[in-house]
Amino acid sequence: MSDSSANDGQQNTAGPEKPEEEPKPVTFSWGIVMVRTKKLLNFLDDLARYRIFSDLGWVYIGITVAAGGFMIWLMLDETYLVLNSSLAVRCLIGAAPVAQCHANNYTSIPAPSLTAYLLLPGINPYIPIAYGIIGIVVAVVVHEGTHGVLARRLKLPVKSTGLLFFLIVPIGAFVEIDEKIIQKTRARDSGRVMAGGPGSNVIVAAIALILLVLLLGGLVPRYNGVLVASVYSPSPANTLHEQGHLQAGDFIEAVNGTQVISDQTLASFMASTKPNETLRLTIDDQGQLNNYTIILAANPDNTSIGFIGVSVSNENLSAIKDNYASAYRTDPFLYLLVPGIVSEAETLVPFSATLHSYYSSPILGAAWDPVALTLFWIFFININLAFFNAIPLYPLDGGQAIYNWFSHFGRKWVEVRAKLLTTLCSVLMLLLILTFLFLPRILALIPY
Repeated sequence: MSDSSANDGQQNTAGPEKPEEEPKPVTFSWGIVMVRTKKLLNFLDDLARYRIFSDLGWVYIGITVAAGGFMIWLMLDETYLVLNSSLAVRCLIGAAPVAQCHANNYTSIPAPSLTAYLLLPGINPYIPIAYGIIGIVVAVVVHEGTHGVLARRLKLPVKSTGLLFFLIVPIGAFVEIDEKIIQKTRARDSGRVMAGGPGSNVIVAAIALILLVLLLGGLVPRYNGVLVASVYSPSPANTLHEQGHLQAGDFIEAVNGTQVISDQTLASFMASTKPNETLRLTIDDQGQLNNYTIILAANPDNTSIGFIGVSVSNENLSAIKDNYASAYRTDPFLYLLVPGIVSEAETLVPFSATLHSYYSSPILGAAWDPVALTLFWIFFININLAFFNAIPLYPLDGGQAIYNWFSHFGRKWVEVRAKLLTTLCSVLMLLLILTFLFLPRILALIPY
């Protein structure tokens, strides 16, 4: 009673606590429009009823930790390789002075533009706008939505949800979670919420890739010729090349009416020819068959046989699409080759600008190509967004996760120490990212 009376007699100088203002339904800043709606919050609650999401949270933690560790290793490994590579390799990655590369007869390739590292269609010159927007929308909706579903599943409050627009173009969704409450909740729960974004992006990327592989595995080649990899100069083929009739990426379908189904078939036929003989080439240029007559030259390696003057791929159309469909077993990095960015992709990726017209789908017909591109960019953007967000750099998901972990690491770890450790880790990660991005450009100014 005495304690109660004493408290009642004290004057309340702080005044009543002001209630938190309700966020505006629509806000606009720098071209970004945020439209808040409670309907999405109800949708999150409906999904949160399923126990599978709390179980998936543990899977998401494993994925996020692995992805963050991989990104740290990748940046350290790339930095080490740049510093310890030969001049020839540095020239190929734009990490050596151009004049020095040319003086040593090394091919010099400039480092990619910094905008190429941004997953923003219209800013990144390599991401097609339409497919890029689809990939970004799917990635952001999945990322933010999973944060919200896990928070609601674990009985944590979500302040608001809504849609994001750039002017009138939809670019994703958002979920606003009360970070102060997240930091105070159990580490096992806050960790699952933070890992939900990157983890779900990886799972969506895997699903998109599986669908892409299944689609490409069912493609049917329209022709069975051999792919022209390059044209030698001077040569009989170079005359056709200069006339615009033969390019790298075309297919040789037949020679003197004999169908060519592999590089061995072509080599066997050419072994029976002689210099100065007339040869009729049947060329497939993006689905258009044309016949051209050339006079064979003497083969530089064996002057007794004829010479066309082309190098051809040792794989036909069937082998190319089969190799891509089975690359998850043999060479999974093939799936990271982006047509239009990596030149090798044009002859290795069935949906590249060079190869796509040579295939059809028994189910989708010619529509298979835009479907494949949609699946590819959903995969590519989701996997990149997931791995970047897993880096332990605040305020990325990885950075927020380590802050929450430091906050729960024993009773002696007070908030100040957690912030200090998180800041230190974030600074180290930022320096590593800047080194990864700018070291080749700095070395390009310094003689090797």
